[in-house]
Amino acid sequence: MKISVATFFNRFRLLPLFALLTLLTACGKIGEPLPPIPRTPLIVDELKVVQEGSRMVLRFPLVRSRQTREIDRIDVYRLVESGTDPAGLPVEVFASRASVIASIPADQIPLNRSAATFVDPLEPLPGSIVRGVRYRYAIRIVNRNGAAADLSNYAMILPLTDVAAPPAGVAAAQTEREIVITWQPPPRNANGTTPVNLAGYNIYRKTVGSEVPPTRLNRAPITEPRFSDQLFQFGLSYEYQVRAISQPPNQANQANQANQANQANQPSSGNTGIVESDESPTLLHQAKDSFAPAAPGSLTIASVNRIVSLFWPLNTEADIAGYHIYRADEENAPLAGWRRLDPQLHQTGSWRDDRVTAGKTYFYRITAVDRFGNESLPSAIVSETVLP
Repeated sequence: MKISVATFFNRFRLLPLFALLTLLTACGKIGEPLPPIPRTPLIVDELKVVQEGSRMVLRFPLVRSRQTREIDRIDVYRLVESGTDPAGLPVEVFASRASVIASIPADQIPLNRSAATFVDPLEPLPGSIVRGVRYRYAIRIVNRNGAAADLSNYAMILPLTDVAAPPAGVAAAQTEREIVITWQPPPRNANGTTPVNLAGYNIYRKTVGSEVPPTRLNRAPITEPRFSDQLFQFGLSYEYQVRAISQPPNQANQANQANQANQANQPSSGNTGIVESDESPTLLHQAKDSFAPAAPGSLTIASVNRIVSLFWPLNTEADIAGYHIYRADEENAPLAGWRRLDPQLHQTGSWRDDRVTAGKTYFYRITAVDRFGNESLPSAIVSETVLP
């Protein structure tokens, strides 16, 4: 059979398309898309610094997950300059004048945290923090191959020289509804100068064994060396720390300078507000419930068919676990003469005593017990003569 050239091309020009379709249909099923591997940004642009006592604390957003592999370390740069120097500074000048004061290894950055922290521990000795001296910080991330990213933004701070010393003598007094924390006011500043620059206090609490950092308990500064912690739970142990608050003498002027710098898109100096002291010695306190519940009231009694029945209203305390029922043969019987009838803690507000003798008079009283084992005083005594 003869086939023309045109017919040949018309028949076979679709072969590539058929071959492609055959190839696609031969492929296996495409699986579900995999989530992207989290990657940590190599440039930090939200570096901040605050003063805590004699320390400068740097914080910056950084998330390190187990899949993050490119970070090797974070270099921390510091430049000590005059507080009157211009806020703007070329990166090249900063890099040539600043010193690397620390390198943070990647394995020291907590996993799955939203921010990282570095503390520059300046000592609270006379002359360690010089008045009018400004600290300019920046950080740089270095990857596993040794390549360094760009420097972060600048974080600058003009430290307060006269910061109150930390409070001392922190103590706790436990009551049924609160933990009262008291402390001694600092007599001088951390650098030994007087009068003490004291504007109030902040108090922090951490649950022992928890990985959550200490939380500040007060919303506004505390003006007296006393705090009532009512948001506690019996059975837990807590760590308390108190920090004194100091205030820059020219706080209003510094705030205005910071606002002007922000409007000019320049870095601003820190310490535009209050400054906390170093933390006080840690107070460890166990919230132990040693407070007995109220004695049950309105105990009533009745006897029918050689069964003595007792009834009483349940206690209103939230931690009530149950009741003990006691019986004696005499109203004035000594403690040893009162026999406990319940083999285990009784839960309800009634009791049936069927181990009685007709014609005999019995005396009863009950106590309430909370879940920590604290037993109340006994209720009023009631008596009943068993009818035959």
